[in-house]
Amino acid sequence: RSAFLVGDVSGHGIPAALLMGLIHGAMTAREWTDPDGNRPRAAARLNELLLAKSSAERFASLFWCEYDADARLLRYVNAGHVPPILLRRATGQLSLVERLSEGGPVLGVLPGASYEQGEVRVESGDLLVIVSDGVVEAGDGREEFGEGRLVEAIRDEGGRSAPGIGDAGLA
Repeated sequence: RSAFLVGDVSGHGIPAALLMGLIHGAMTAREWTDPDGNRPRAAARLNELLLAKSSAERFASLFWCEYDADARLLRYVNAGHVPPILLRRATGQLSLVERLSEGGPVLGVLPGASYEQGEVRVESGDLLVIVSDGVVEAGDGREEFGEGRLVEAIRDEGGRSAPGIGDAGLA
């Protein structure tokens, strides 16, 4: 099993770094690292921790997932992060299947927020793309890059390895 997370904190500089440090420390709790941990409850506790320990204008998005290779299952909690995109390889082509949005709101904003865990089966050749809002919101001053263009670019480069796709300027 492999687990990883991607997060984004509001702001810049020392206050944002301190918030990220607080989150990083909380992510070592057993509920996040134990195979049988309760991730929705852990996200709710992290939300309450951020509410108690940070200023009102500080918040964070977070996408946590765990891949169980034996069961071919990806379990995840999306706490207000840009929903990752799962593309499936069908008949040699990558096609959009779903956005992994199951979870809840950003962390550190709403007292008493609840979170849910999503689950999706992953097959050989599927591609999971996780980005920050900086990728889809990047633009030329007139138009954002957007999710549609991101998916199109990934499909164009889908035969490459993950580093190859990144080297093509997509990550």
